[in-house]
Parts: sequence; structure tokens; C-alpha cells
Amino acid sequence: MGDHQSTSNISVCNLIDWMYDQKSSRTKAWGMLLSLLMPKKNKLFALQEYLPKYPLPKLEETCKRTLSMVKPLVHEKEYAAIQEAIDELKQNEGPKLQKILEERYKTEENWLSELWDKYVYLAGRSPIPVASNFCLLGDLKFKQHTPVSHQLSQAANHIRYAMEYKERVETGTLRNMMIQNIVPICCHRYNYVCSTTRIPQEDVDDLKTFRGTKHIVVFCKGSMYRLDMYSIDVAGNESLLTPREIQSKLEDIVKDASKRKAVAGTSQIVNPSIFTTTDRTRWAKIRKSMLKDEENATSLNVVETSAFCVALDNDEEPKNISEEFHLYMTGNGYNRWFDKSLTMIFASNGAMGLNVEHTSAEATLAGRLWEFGYYHSKYDANGDAMHQGLQHTNLPVAEYLSWNLDDYSSDIADVKDKWEELVKDFDAYIFLADKGKSFIKKLRVSPDGYIQMALQLAFYRRHKETPKTYETAATRLFKYGRTETIRSVSEHSVQFTKTFDDPAVPSKTKVDHLKAAIKHQTLYKYDAMNGQAVDRHLLGLYLAGKFSKSVPKLFTLKPFSETDKLSTSQSPLRYDPVISKKLVNVTDPVGGGFGAQRPDGYGISYFMDDEKIHFLIASFHQCDDTDSAEFGEDIQRAIDDMKTLMEATN
Repeated sequence: MGDHQSTSNISVCNLIDWMYDQKSSRTKAWGMLLSLLMPKKNKLFALQEYLPKYPLPKLEETCKRTLSMVKPLVHEKEYAAIQEAIDELKQNEGPKLQKILEERYKTEENWLSELWDKYVYLAGRSPIPVASNFCLLGDLKFKQHTPVSHQLSQAANHIRYAMEYKERVETGTLRNMMIQNIVPICCHRYNYVCSTTRIPQEDVDDLKTFRGTKHIVVFCKGSMYRLDMYSIDVAGNESLLTPREIQSKLEDIVKDASKRKAVAGTSQIVNPSIFTTTDRTRWAKIRKSMLKDEENATSLNVVETSAFCVALDNDEEPKNISEEFHLYMTGNGYNRWFDKSLTMIFASNGAMGLNVEHTSAEATLAGRLWEFGYYHSKYDANGDAMHQGLQHTNLPVAEYLSWNLDDYSSDIADVKDKWEELVKDFDAYIFLADKGKSFIKKLRVSPDGYIQMALQLAFYRRHKETPKTYETAATRLFKYGRTETIRSVSEHSVQFTKTFDDPAVPSKTKVDHLKAAIKHQTLYKYDAMNGQAVDRHLLGLYLAGKFSKSVPKLFTLKPFSETDKLSTSQSPLRYDPVISKKLVNVTDPVGGGFGAQRPDGYGISYFMDDEKIHFLIASFHQCDDTDSAEFGEDIQRAIDDMKTLMEATN
């Protein structure tokens, strides 16, 4: 490959510069030099040790940026109070708290990563479904495939290739992906996509990974089963079961579960997965009690150490993709182990998706696993899974997981009632816009910035206010980096939304506001990706204040004490560039979604293709002012109206 240390130095020195000036001769020359130093066979963790450390911004710079960020969101008196609190922070607690973080920067490979996992995710005591876990959907073309596959053949293929994907991650042989195939990014979180469980504890949960695990857990009609994925093949070696062999085992499970359901009649077969829907402290206490029973302890260990869970939702037939979105985020209370890093869900009509525990990783990593399964899946003329590999002499027998839950009947009933309330409250809708990013590129503005402003316009038109807005930025340019927040609201965006429908304001003025707002969002995105935004630094200062028992007044003020009313994220529809090229005419992925962060807010993920944009919109029925389907219409109108305005003034 050449000199590894030189690769590190080049990427560090130019990490910030190239992103802000991507078309310059200097950036192109740097990219060519960096590409020459990259290994030809770029394995997953090959460049991990050469990634730069996550930056710790200067206190003075963060204070300055914070004032700029909050000004469009608050009234004059509130802003004056924030200015006073910022000055107090700079003069009093701030330097001491900054020194605590500086010490972490010196001693830790990433000053933030451990704090982020522990205090943003694991210390949270609220239920994790909808509020934290997210989902991925399948393929819009799943009913058009020839031959027509079915629930169990699809499940068998995706199980088999998820296990292979897991193997490749554990051995480091999965191909690394880089920005523009040149710039390395952190791959550490791949280690948590499979074989990982969030274990409930009374104060702070544990995140445990069980490398090398060889079994999965399957849910079917309320029953749970352990299924080993390896056996001795005809060549005498232990290897993964073939997809067709896995399908036969799933068929056995369905038969056994159907018999048990027939015996139960109209009664629901219960299992402790319902407890993963409740608050973490309550679940921790119940689990602690369950571990005293040998049978429960054994079954819990099987679930928690599994590679992932599989839900055969035999009683579910979502009629459209919005119903799929709702199903993959929720379930019936007895068919999702929400603590698992990954649960694959297969409905009886062939629809399929994932539920992902968010502490483990971001959506792009689970999405790549999902894509890997689509790429390798093959079906015979009957729609059954094919063997694709050496067959095995003796197949493992699925093991029914038994539970002693008599002592928990009142807990089960209470938790189930609360869960059903949340399921009914969750408002999930998928809107497919009739335009994609190609027309935005013709307008010569950032597609992401354009959509962010469309969201702002749609929200302002409906609610007559500017929402505190979150957009995800990846910080994987740095070792152990995960995300930072893009604050897309600016004084420019506020002027844009407030003047857009005012006929007295000239069109050119509106366009000027719009372009300035998009430029602000784009630059802020680059700042966030480069570790130079404010949210993660503010979190560090707040936590340092908690540790030293001197939390600054700033964090008690609005909007710092509030969650985001508009929580958004853009992700790609396709991940691996090699695989996706071969799937482009075969699959039509939908994307994934997540819940709103507050009862009166929205959670919106969007996925842009050249000719269409998928919006997955979530809110809650309890709020009379929000409606996911209607907001989808608002977004389409905003996209169209902005297009008309910009084309008329060009």
C-alpha cells in the first residue's frame, strides 16, 4: 500500500479543506495522491488505526456558534437571557468544564464516543420502541419478482446472508466503503450490527456483543425458538446452512408454532418480549427476578446471545408501505425483542423489514446488511430458496424456548395495555414525492438543503412557527465517530418561510432568502461532519457539569431544555456501490424511518433518487395539530412551489 503513516497525515491535514472546496485543483490533486496510497483490497478495518481523533472545539467558538444557532428560534427576551448565560459560561464554569473535556481528549481515542453511548442511549429510562429504535423497509418491487418468492424463502435467504455478512465483519473481510471511494471512514460500529443486545439495568443499561455466536431466535405465533445456523457439511467441515436448508427449518417452526397456537385457541401465547416495550428500570427489575428461575435464565441467555432475531409475522399482511412502516416499528408485543441490535421481520404476504436498536449503530450499516441479503438471494421456479453451497448431513433441530411467567401475569397485562396505547398513538405514513433530486441539481442548489427548506416551509405553513430542527450528520471521518447535529434553521430560513406566501414581497427577495438559507445549511453540514458544530460539544460541557456538580444555567433555558420538534435524517437508498449497480433494475428500496421525539413533533427520514424522494413521516395521533399524511401533502406542495418560484426567477 505504501507508507500508512503518510496516509494518515494527508487525510488529517486536508480533512476540513477538501469538503468546503470539492472541485478545486488542490482538492483534486490531494484526492489523486490519497487514492494512490489506498490498498487495492480495502478490507473493513484496514485503515481504522489511521483515522484522526474527533475534534474538541474551542469554548469561545462554540459559544459564538451557539448564539447564532438559537437566535432564529427564540424571542428577544429569551435571546437576551441566553446571551447572559453564555457570557456567564465563558467567564465562570466554562473554562473548568472545558479542561475536563480537554483531559478526555488527551486520554481517550474519542473524547465523546463513550459519553454518547452511555448518556444519550444507555442511561435513558424511557421505553425504546418508537422513541429510540428505528426500522428499515424492504423493496417496492417484492411482488413483481419472477419467480415469486414467499415469506419463508425470503426469510431463509436473508437469514443466511446476514450470517455471512456477520462472518465477514468478524473476520474483517467485508469490503470497506469510503467517501467518493477515496476518503476513509470509521467502521467500528459494524461490530455491533449483529450479536449485540442492550441489557436492561436499573440505572444505566449495558451494551453487550457476543462475537462468534452461531444461533438465531425465531418468533412465530407467540412462540420463540432457538435455531442453530451451522452444521457439518458433506465435506466434513462446519459451515453455514444453505438457504434451502434454513427454509426447511423455518417450515418446521411454523408447523410447531401452529400446533401450539391451536392448543391455545383464542388465548395469546405470551413471552417476555413484551417487557422490552416498557421503561428500562421496570424491565431491569423484572429481568433480575426472572434470572432466579433456571428455565427463564436459560432462555434469556439464548435470546441475548443470539446473532439476531427473526419475526415470522404470520398474522400480519400490511396492505401498503405505510402499514409496513407501522408494523416494523411496533409489532403485537410478543414478536419483537426490542433490545436486540437487529430483528428481521417477514409478513405472511412477502413484505419484510428490520427493527434496529439504535445504540448499536446507525441506519446505513444495517441497510448495507439488508442490501447484501437482496443481492445474494436466489429462488427456484417454485419461489423456494436455493441451496447455494455445500449441503449438510444432519440439520439442527429448532429448540422451543420455554418460560415460567406465572409470577408476572399482572406485569404482562399492565405492560401490554400501555404498549397497545403507544401502538394506536403512533401515526406512520410514507409519502413518495413525484420529483427527485435531478430537478434540484438543475436549479444549482444543494438537494439536501432544498429539501430541508421545503420541510421548513411546510411546517411554517401548517403550524405558523419555526421548529427547533435536527438533521443528522455523520462524523465517521473520525475514529469512533457517529453523528453530529445539523442545525438547518437560520435567520435566512426564517425570512424565507415568513415571506414566501406574502404577495407584497418580490420573488427575487424570496429566492435570495432561500438560496442564503440553503447555503447556511450546506456549510453547517460540512461543519458538523468535520466535528465543528455545537451540539456534541454542548453535550460534553453539560455532562462535565453534571460530573462536577456545576451544571451551567444555559442548559436550563429554552431551547436547550427542549427536544426537537422536527427531527430529520437523510440516508441513501443504496449503499455498497459494487452491489447497488447490479441491483438497480432488480430492487426498488423504500428506506427506513423513526419516531417523533415529542408528542407534538414529527420524525422525518427522506431518501433521494434522481426522479423521486421517499419521505417516511412519523407523528402521534394524540396531538390534534399533527397529521403524518397531511404533512406529506404539505411537503409536496412546498417542493412544487419552491420549484416554480426558482424557475421563474432564473
